[in-house]
Amino acid sequence: MSEAKAKWTGVDWAILVIALIPLIIAGLYWDQLPNQLAVHFDLHNRPNGFQSKGWFLVMAAGLNLGIAALMKVAMWIDPKRENYMKFSGFYQAFRLLMAAFLSGIDVVLIYYNLGQRFNIQLIVLGGIGVVFILLGNFMARIRFNYFIGIRTPWTLANEEVWRRTHRMAGPLWVAAGFLAFVSAFLPGDLAVWIFLAGTLAAALIPTIYSFVVYRRISQ
Repeated sequence: MSEAKAKWTGVDWAILVIALIPLIIAGLYWDQLPNQLAVHFDLHNRPNGFQSKGWFLVMAAGLNLGIAALMKVAMWIDPKRENYMKFSGFYQAFRLLMAAFLSGIDVVLIYYNLGQRFNIQLIVLGGIGVVFILLGNFMARIRFNYFIGIRTPWTLANEEVWRRTHRMAGPLWVAAGFLAFVSAFLPGDLAVWIFLAGTLAAALIPTIYSFVVYRRISQ
């Protein structure tokens, strides 16, 4: 990747603005927010985990900007960095998507602690479902690299295995996303089991498939 490509871009500015939104909202309502914020919920939408509002904001901004920065650095230090240009549109869109998703969750938590009630399960599982669906639709476009995608010992050992595995995994991740989205509307216990089943299938099946394809190619 050229030096120019490693410089600050419009996408980076957009991510910075998105990451600052929860901090701005929290600042506007700082005196109205309780000192301890509900940040974790059980299967019945009841808060069971709390965090100081100051630490919550540090973690929220740090996680969002940290992931965005890591993904940007990855494009520069990856030995296969030239391949990122082959799916740069998707890659930058995914950086924006992750920033928007994380900031969205933070904003929901802030307003929840201001007294507005939301179905946290619906928002979180539904949001994860949308992310999975979008990833699945673009999975086949992800070119061989060491940071993003289905990275098993066999996909990293053979670029053809990488290509076939991602092409197969795309529809599977879309299906897992739909399951996650549907589970958001189901009762707590059932929702968790359906969500976990879809997520595990999306992780395990491509892993096994990559091993099988690698063995076939190697013979």
